[in-house]
Parts: sequence; structure tokens; C-alpha cells
Amino acid sequence: MLLSDLLSDSGLRLDDLVLAQNLAVALLASTTASASCPRCGTPSDRVHSRYRRLLADLPCRERSLALRLVVRRFRCVKPDCSQAIFCERLSGLAGARARSTTRLAGAHRAIGFALGGEAGSRLAGCLDMPTSPDTLLRRVKDYQGEPPAPPRVIGVDDWAIRKGQRYGTIVVDLERGRVLDLLPGRDGAALKTWLQQHPGVEVVSRDRWLAYAQAAAEGAPAARQVADRWHLLKNLREAVERLFGRSSAEIRACLQAPPSTEPAPTGTPGPVLPPGTPALESPVAAPTPSPRQDARRAKQQRRAERYELVLELRSQGLSLRQIARQVGLNIKAVRRYVRERRCPDWRPGRQPPTQLDAFTSFIDAWVARGGRNAAELYRELGVRGSKAGYDAVRRFLRRRLGSTGRPGPRTGVTVPPAPAPPSSRQLSFEFIRRPADREPEQQGRLDLLCASVPRVQEGVTLAAEFAAMVRKECKLPLAEWLAKAEQSASEEMRGFAAGLRQDEAAVQAALTESWSNGPVEGQVNRLKLIKRSMYGRAGFKLLRARVLFAA
Repeated sequence: MLLSDLLSDSGLRLDDLVLAQNLAVALLASTTASASCPRCGTPSDRVHSRYRRLLADLPCRERSLALRLVVRRFRCVKPDCSQAIFCERLSGLAGARARSTTRLAGAHRAIGFALGGEAGSRLAGCLDMPTSPDTLLRRVKDYQGEPPAPPRVIGVDDWAIRKGQRYGTIVVDLERGRVLDLLPGRDGAALKTWLQQHPGVEVVSRDRWLAYAQAAAEGAPAARQVADRWHLLKNLREAVERLFGRSSAEIRACLQAPPSTEPAPTGTPGPVLPPGTPALESPVAAPTPSPRQDARRAKQQRRAERYELVLELRSQGLSLRQIARQVGLNIKAVRRYVRERRCPDWRPGRQPPTQLDAFTSFIDAWVARGGRNAAELYRELGVRGSKAGYDAVRRFLRRRLGSTGRPGPRTGVTVPPAPAPPSSRQLSFEFIRRPADREPEQQGRLDLLCASVPRVQEGVTLAAEFAAMVRKECKLPLAEWLAKAEQSASEEMRGFAAGLRQDEAAVQAALTESWSNGPVEGQVNRLKLIKRSMYGRAGFKLLRARVLFAA
């Protein structure tokens, strides 16, 4: 009776209900007296014939439900209508020529938006709504949705369709936090067209990509452009890194701590050998370089030779691009070689982090108690939750002991070398943090650099002022800061100020407006998650539909 009541509102009558083990079939017939012609809209009660339709519907009590309907064909009573015979429409139940009801199609579409094709098809089968992956994807791509409200404040950014080769542009409504559109390319042509089609845009938040700036200026000339504050800090950090890299020799000499001659705590007695002292009295032979160390030294030697070649070609008057083509390097590497006063070393004696670093205090205590057996240490670490392999434990223990790597009794303790000073990149990341968030050691290093390296002091002071302006902790006018930076002796700050001068209006808006590209970056991360979850089937049309309409 309940099914009969529900169907009566749709003009259908339930004649019979057949139940099987996993299937229920409802036999239905139309009860409306007339139907309207889909071509001219004229009502007609002249029945031409009848035929049967089979529709899949939402499951009922763990059974798949099928609707077997007897529907009619009518003759159009309007003489000049081109549609002589038409089929009656099942409004609200199913569309024309549909094989499933509207509500089942909506459920499939929701599954497709959430999971995509393959995973969605598996879930639909478990919910007694079986369908194919292609059907789910077709329902997703064909969905139009409701048109969004006219946007007033938008944010734009690029995203990679295929990194390094093809890119797209994402447009986000910053007021409502939803994606408005995905556009092909990042050259600004599609964005310019989109802005011309949406004349109500008043604010455009963007990064400092020149193509977006030109597209916003041409497509929405009356809109205010706002540079993203995160990208401003990123550009500032890169300028500070170049500043530290130009003075890398002075910084290294300033931060290089004198090596300590105190013996490291250990359970093995013996004389202490200061660093650099030849162990003539020690019966332990000198360590034999491993193949990995030989390969590392050879790589460093090749880098030094390329560095000297780049400097020589630069002294002959060749441009950076000519040098890059001749030497076979990226132009960024050539630019860095020319800027540095010594051959750059990306790993100057620093050990990479390992998963055993969390157990350093336990290993040191174990060594202090006299432990030397790597296999025993490996077993004890495994009990404490370590996932490191035996070879990793053995190498880590050897570094903590200062071992020569050769068997036999140790007659002394080798003092490990002093840790290398941080690189220019690491120092720049320490600088860009808020002063309140820096560790005391980091703040001490920066203070020491400003006091000991005159070339760094002025640039760091200007960079700190601009960072405070971006974070709205300082109300120094932008024009005044640019004037100071352009007169600065720091080449890096002058170049950074010249870049800001070309986009001064957007940068000024970034220092005063509250809008930023943070929500856009979040939507880009969501886009990447959707794209990578579709196992290579993320065509542009399908990806656009899922990003725009998925909840």
C-alpha cells in the first residue's frame, strides 16, 4: 500500500509486485488521461498504442528494485505539428529514453563525484545499485548543476595537468570558498576571456605570475589586483638566500666553530686523538675509502671542474644562456655558479636525517654502558619499535663510535668533526620565520652574521622590515621601503625592489587588503587529490566536473 501511495502522485498504478531472492519487480501502468506533445506542448488524449519500459530504481530491503511500466503513445492533435506521434513523459520519475529512475541516477552521480568510476562501481554493487564505471563517469560529466552566483572576489592560480609540460588555471570564489572554473593553459588567454564574461569581478587575488597580471588588467581593467602575501615572502626568502650565497665564504668562516678536543663519553678507555693529529702510535690502520666515498669525491671533483669552466667562459664575455648550452647545465645552475665565490656544495659533510635519529639518546646510553655489538643493538631497537634495517643500525653505530670501519680493538676515541655550518638555503628559511618562532640558536646565528658580515647586515635589515610589512606588524609605507631598497648597497635587495616596483599596485593592495590566495592553494591540493585518485582517467572534462560540483 505504501508503494502504491507513493506512485499515485506520479500518475502510476501498481498492478503487481513480484519478489525474488535478490530482486523485486513492480508492474506499473500509467493512469493519466492525457499527455502533452513534447514538440508543440498541445495536450492530447488520443492513444495510438502501448509499449513497455523497464527502469532500475533504488533498492528496497536489500533487493534491487526494477519498475516494469506500461506506457502509451499518443497522436498529436495539432495538424501542423511535425511530431505526429509521441510517447508520454514520466515527469519526476525518469527522463526520456532513460534506463533508470531519476533518483537512482542521482545516487549514482553522487557516488561518482565522491569516488570516481572503478571504486564507485564497486561500492554501488555492494549497495544493490549495480552499474558500470563508465556509466558513473558519464553521469558525472553530463551533470550541469546550478549556475553559481556572480562572483565579486576571485583568486587564480596554476596547476599541473602534466608537470613540466601542460598546465591549467583554477578560478576560486574567495567569498564563498568554491571553485568557479578550470581553464586550460596558464598563459592568461583563457583567464582574460573568462574575466570578460564575468564583468562583476571587483578583486583578483593572484601570485606574481606576469601572464595573470596582464590577463587581469586586460580582462577586468576596473578590478583591483592583490598579490599573494605567501608568494611575496617566498620571493623575499629567495632574495635572502642569494644574499647569503654571495657571502658564503665570510658566513662559513664566521659560523665555523673551533673543533673541541674534549673526548666523547664512551666506555672504551684510551688516549684522546685531537682532530688532525696523525695516529702514528695507533696500531689501527687508516680507513679504506668505500666505493660510495670514492664516487662522492669524483662527483665533487666534476662539479669543481664545471664551476671553473663556467667562470672562465663568463670571463670571456659569454652570456648565461650561451654558457648553459655549451656546458650542458641548467641556466639556474649557471647563474648560481657565477654568483658564488666558491664552488657550491649542497651537502658539505652533513649527514642526511635517518629514522634512527629518534633513538639517539638510547644508543648513546647503550654505548656508554660498553655496548659495541651492532646485532645486539639492532635487536634491542626492534623491541622499541625501530623499523631500521641491520645495515642502517651498523652504519649509525659506527658514526656514533667514530670507528675506523676496520675490525680489531680500539685504542682510542676519535673525536667527530665539528658540524658544518648551515647552508645559505637553510639560513634563509631560518630568517623568514617570525622572530618569536625562531630557536635561540637560530636567532644567535643571524645576530652573529649581522654583526660580523657588513655586506649581509643592510640586506637582512631591509628584508626584515619588508617581512614585517607583509605580516602587517609594521606600517612602513611601501614607497618609502622601495626607495630605501633601491638605494641599498645590497644587489639582491635592489633586484627584489625592482621586481616589486613593476607590480607595485598589487603589492600595495596585499599590504592593506585581507584577501589572499590561501583558499586557492587549498583547492589546488583538493584538485590534485581528485586527479590522482582516478588512476590516469582524469580527462579535463571529467576532472572539471568533479572539482566544480563534488561536495
